[in-house]
Amino acid sequence: MLEHAERLLVGAGGHSVRFSDVFESAGVSRGSAYRIYNGMDDLLQDLAGEWLLNFANFLAAEEPPDPPERWMDLSDYIVERASRYWNRTADVLRVMAGVRAGAQANYRAAARELGDRVAALFDRYFEMPHIPAWRHKIGLYTQICDVALTDAVRSMGYIDDARIAEAQALCRTQLSFYLPTDLPPRRQH
Repeated sequence: MLEHAERLLVGAGGHSVRFSDVFESAGVSRGSAYRIYNGMDDLLQDLAGEWLLNFANFLAAEEPPDPPERWMDLSDYIVERASRYWNRTADVLRVMAGVRAGAQANYRAAARELGDRVAALFDRYFEMPHIPAWRHKIGLYTQICDVALTDAVRSMGYIDDARIAEAQALCRTQLSFYLPTDLPPRRQH
């Protein structure tokens, strides 16, 4: 049903798509559809959660070509990789305006998974000091990246180099409140 919802939403340019349109397109009976979802808003929350989980998988599927020497380089790499995913999924982003605001359990779980993957990247490449509530700080980092990149997709239709540089600067600034400038790199085996 999620694939059909995404296809119908993109085809409608984000305009109204009825829940019945989705379950009929998917070949799912009305009763079964309502056992799975309470309606369109519930389905959209799952679509947003799936989009975020797919991003976490996209981020984890590739590592920097060379181990980063500074945490700022890793941060820039993460934002640049995010911009590729945002550009690749721009049609879905445009039609999901405001969907993620509800933050139901599945979306929160996907956001935690993304935060865990980003935190694991920092831990893989650097000897991380103990930072209270580090996962929450990484969560804010990913939200800053999301806002900067999503705004570009919605306003321009794509993410240009200037927006990537802006998102990188915002993300580095947020982390600079918690990370020392010279964070020791881990020895790579």
